[in-house]
Amino acid sequence: MLGARAASAQSVDMEQARADDDFRWGVRAFHDANFGDAILSLEKSLSRKPAAALPRVWLGDALYKHGFEEEALAEWRQALLRDPGDSLLRSRIQLTELRRGVARELARPPRYVVAAEFPSGKLSSPPLRRPSAVHARSDGGFYVVAFGSGQIGELDVNNHVRRILNGGLKGYNRPFDCLEVADPRTGDRFLWITEYGGNRLLKANLRGERLAEFGTAGRGPGAFLGPQYLAADPGGYLYVTDWGNSRVAKYDLDGNFILSFKGALAGPTGIAARDGEVFVADRARGAVLRFDSSGNFLREYGGLAGPEGIVFRDPGTLLVADGNRLLAFDVESENWETLADLSGDAGRITHLSVSANGDLYAVDFDRSRVLVLSEMADMYTGLVVQVERVLSDSFPEVFVDLTVRDRWGHSLVGLTRDNFRVTERFAEVNEPDLMGANPPMAMVLVVEKSLAMKDNARGLASAVERLFALVPARDLGQLAVLSAGEKPALEGAFGGPRLAAVRAATLESWSPRWRFDRAVRQAVPLLAGRHARRAVVFLGSGRLESDAFGEFSLSQVARYLANNGVAFYAVHFSPEPSPELDFLAAETGGGSLFYFAPRGIEPLAEAEARRIYPLYTLRYKSRADADFGRRYLDLQVEATLARRSGRAQSGYFAPLSD
Repeated sequence: MLGARAASAQSVDMEQARADDDFRWGVRAFHDANFGDAILSLEKSLSRKPAAALPRVWLGDALYKHGFEEEALAEWRQALLRDPGDSLLRSRIQLTELRRGVARELARPPRYVVAAEFPSGKLSSPPLRRPSAVHARSDGGFYVVAFGSGQIGELDVNNHVRRILNGGLKGYNRPFDCLEVADPRTGDRFLWITEYGGNRLLKANLRGERLAEFGTAGRGPGAFLGPQYLAADPGGYLYVTDWGNSRVAKYDLDGNFILSFKGALAGPTGIAARDGEVFVADRARGAVLRFDSSGNFLREYGGLAGPEGIVFRDPGTLLVADGNRLLAFDVESENWETLADLSGDAGRITHLSVSANGDLYAVDFDRSRVLVLSEMADMYTGLVVQVERVLSDSFPEVFVDLTVRDRWGHSLVGLTRDNFRVTERFAEVNEPDLMGANPPMAMVLVVEKSLAMKDNARGLASAVERLFALVPARDLGQLAVLSAGEKPALEGAFGGPRLAAVRAATLESWSPRWRFDRAVRQAVPLLAGRHARRAVVFLGSGRLESDAFGEFSLSQVARYLANNGVAFYAVHFSPEPSPELDFLAAETGGGSLFYFAPRGIEPLAEAEARRIYPLYTLRYKSRADADFGRRYLDLQVEATLARRSGRAQSGYFAPLSD
């Protein structure tokens, strides 16, 4: 009997040891971006010890990265039943369900509260006084135009001054607004600045050094009497509100005067533009007026107290600074909603802007303040931190790749080391380093091998040639070619020369039974482990077959791309692509381009270079005892921004050693 008990105990111990070993290999495979292998190892571990909660959480993580969100949620829910006190897992389940549903489309416009405020006069020396305008930058920072002190401040995401633009020897004569724009012809970026005191429009480089001046004081064409706010439309035209002349002036990006329009304007202030339309706030009329891009009056929306700065949050929602209120106007339904009421807490809000991270910036002209407002629901929480992988091959040196998103899945940009806190085995890591975030591009070209594309073989070759020409020289080793035939195959590996890639794209493997879903799924693992801007570029006819998603659903393909930070671009050879291609592009931050458009595929490389890179990498030296690589080392990462915060829990194994 004693021997039987000993044998039973030994059997239980061995089963636990095998489960632990499978768990270790599953975690290591996950961090190596081998999610299929991770799933197999973790399932094997759970088959030995079904009650274990931690391997089930990791299995959910691996399924999530593999694009199987419903299955991932099922595993997480089971793990939560085993450990109901895991608040981080509960929050992750809720946020994943939120992003998968239609909650945002059905939700009312959010209410905003002040998350941070600071006197603009204390941002720098000399101080930035009387801020008249604020404009968000794509890197998470923003510009503050200081009318009172004749300067423009460039600030980072934590409201720290990067530099002060003062206009050089000539300075700025009462600058009122500035706008950073890109020339659509060249991609070069520069600043437009209105000089209220000088009655001029300035073109400057990003250091604030003037390149050209336009306009004089007066009432004739191209003249100003107090130019104020600026807007640019997608076509590359610039619009300036001229307070003294009660009109709007339109220029091209070379500074050539095009036209001016007035209509019923009495005191034009803020201005915003979208495709084919211009919206102008009129403080004197207490209204926002709508024009087409040629200045023809379309409609007036009145009942406001004294609107000034306006900006589009998205193509259908106009934000308005109206006295001490921040309002949202739904252009389609023509409904107004109050986002924030600052009555009694502000002097005069003259302008507002939407940050790259979803906050609102507003400037209080009378009290020389800059306000940062966040959604009320996000205060003290609102950030979703996810550890993508932990690299421990050089243990005790550890690298942690992570993303920080809002609760709707939008990546936060511009964060610095000051925004992160790392804890390993309940001990805070001292000053982790934030690695530089200027990664190369990595692209997998997925080539449609349908019979319809056989006639476009020459165009395919030209497209691959053009992509090689557009990609920066340092990134040329980061292109691979995968054929989307009946059995997708890697035809050209990363690092191959240009001619090899061209040959790979045009191999004679055309088939009426080509598989789109399987090819895209096969492309993602080639990118998942690369520290780069990851993109799948689909070169095809643009017309998907009815069974294009026969093995994997459209949603699964979209989530597989998005959950691994891979953008999808469709380069189509027919003018009207299938809507599924546009959907994948929209869901992943990519784009859809017609090969025979005037600029062809050039915008693809430009868009990918500008695309928000969502990955942050922290480096630190671990002080934990790894037990020769056998001990699971848990870690937590916390991210904060103003009064928003979020945490993620993960872990890793050091390499095995003797």
